[in-house]
Amino acid sequence: MPVVDITWLSWLTYLIVGYYALLLGVLAVRRRRRPHPRTAGDGRPPFMVLVIPARNEERVIGQTLKTLEALDYPDRLTLVMDDGSTDATAVIASSFTWLGRVQVVSRSPEAAGQGKGAVLNHAFALVCRMVAERDPRLRGRSVEEVVVGVMDADGQLEGDALGKVAPYFSGQQNARVGGVQIGVRIANATANLLTRMQDLEFVGFSAVVQDSRDSLGSVGLGGNGQFTRLSALQGLSRDPWTACLSEDLDLSLSLAEAGWDIRYCSDTFVAQQGLTRIWPLLRQRARWIQGHYQCWRHLPPIWGSRRLAWRAKLDLSAYLMMILFIFVVSAGWVISLLAWAGLLVPVNTSLDVITNPYLHNVTQLVLSAGPLAAFVIGYQLRAATRLRWWEVLAVAGLFTAYVSMVWAWGQAWAWLRIVTRHGGWAKTPRVSAEIAVQMPV
Repeated sequence: MPVVDITWLSWLTYLIVGYYALLLGVLAVRRRRRPHPRTAGDGRPPFMVLVIPARNEERVIGQTLKTLEALDYPDRLTLVMDDGSTDATAVIASSFTWLGRVQVVSRSPEAAGQGKGAVLNHAFALVCRMVAERDPRLRGRSVEEVVVGVMDADGQLEGDALGKVAPYFSGQQNARVGGVQIGVRIANATANLLTRMQDLEFVGFSAVVQDSRDSLGSVGLGGNGQFTRLSALQGLSRDPWTACLSEDLDLSLSLAEAGWDIRYCSDTFVAQQGLTRIWPLLRQRARWIQGHYQCWRHLPPIWGSRRLAWRAKLDLSAYLMMILFIFVVSAGWVISLLAWAGLLVPVNTSLDVITNPYLHNVTQLVLSAGPLAAFVIGYQLRAATRLRWWEVLAVAGLFTAYVSMVWAWGQAWAWLRIVTRHGGWAKTPRVSAEIAVQMPV
């Protein structure tokens, strides 16, 4: 039976995860030094243009627009970008236009179906034209005073969400804030085990990664609940959103390279539907992972930028390289399965330098389970429906299996797409027409 030395695999895992977890832990401790803005400062609140890309969204678009009606922020306009829908999306959305804060934009059949980035660029061009033509719906705001928010068609905001985001863009002290990301939660988290794991994934990621990175100004923008200053988008001197499969990450990296600060607002969130079936979830994760690899093209510009501090450069590079951890985990699973089948004997001497058996076991446990444990702790602090004390250990174990399975399979699928040069963008299916947003308890 062959003997395989996997020491290199362990050290790679420790270097990738250990460094980044330590960095985020230090930043989390220092997080209080950068408080969230609470007032508009010396400037008036920005005008918010909410953009909703919509392609065959009749199941959810009505509920989303009803939620937006209840927002307590008066200076706003919603653009529903109908991307060639063949269902009743446009009809349902048009029923809200009488309020004066909703406009439905129908994309031509020739332009439709080219991906989310193309839809967002269309909306960006419209907003720029509205500002240039002094459209009265923008209430006289200049390009510096307009913020573009992106929401998925199933997104649901808290009533005061825009009021909590607005201070980040107000006043001279925030003049270099180019983007803000809010937290993301799964609205149907209690539907089944799969949706609960997605909620833990999103909420835990926000609590551990996004909140910690806020002190560096290098927070990653997400596809739902992202807000960007219009002048920052114009400053890129190109279409802000690209054909990248992770167009949100691609945009945040471009803004960071241009010297803009990206912040995270943990005071509010956007709720979205979780996927209740495993196959669509794997397909979605494969697209995200492939898009993450596409963003590696930003590594040279990050280190070549004179506007980025070295800490931000290190953080952005580490974040981009973290995708390798999934590859390492996948390799570890394959080796474990082969060992279980009796086809090889793995040898790991990475921690042999620690001679004390107790310290050896504790170190191994912390290195292997520490990051996921941090996610679970963060989830307990931020979740709308927290776990009961006797559920925590069971869910932590299940979450470990979920991350290993979903992201490992997604990694394999992503590499298959890369090798076969398949870069198509597949829309995430919706679950139902109405899902109640779970509020914190």
